[in-house]
Amino acid sequence: MQSRSVKAFYIQITLVLFSVVALSGCGFHLKDTNGLIEKYPKIYLQSSNSNSELTRFIKLRLRGAGIEIINQPEADVATLKVDKERRSSRIISLYVNAQNAEKEMSYNVDYSLSSPGYKTQNFSVNLYRDFIENASQALAKSREEEILTKELRSIAADQIISTMLSIENKL
Repeated sequence: MQSRSVKAFYIQITLVLFSVVALSGCGFHLKDTNGLIEKYPKIYLQSSNSNSELTRFIKLRLRGAGIEIINQPEADVATLKVDKERRSSRIISLYVNAQNAEKEMSYNVDYSLSSPGYKTQNFSVNLYRDFIENASQALAKSREEEILTKELRSIAADQIISTMLSIENKL
């Protein structure tokens, strides 16, 4: 009886160890912002449109990481400068009757990060999404573009925070 429970215990340990090795081998890691507050305890966020949805998303993520956002630039505080966002769309395919069938939306944002004593580093986020366009649902089409743009802004904010976490400052 006891040998059966010992055998089950070893099987469980083996499965747990195998799972840990498999997950670490594929590059899996938990997503978090550890280290971000150590790099940037305070930050000045400069945006071309301080009331934009993208700026709100970035502020939300910075505050969620415990970073204090200051209102005026200071000499010993990093500055995140977010330039104007750009959206465009292009037709990918047409129906037989020459109406738009599928469109691709592109969303681009340029931003820079300058830390005290280091060189300013410039980055950009370029995101693309395809969507089907149905001429009979014109109202739904504009709503779909609105929702898609909001999603792209959220992803762009995540990428900006991810870049902040991963960059190494250069003199």
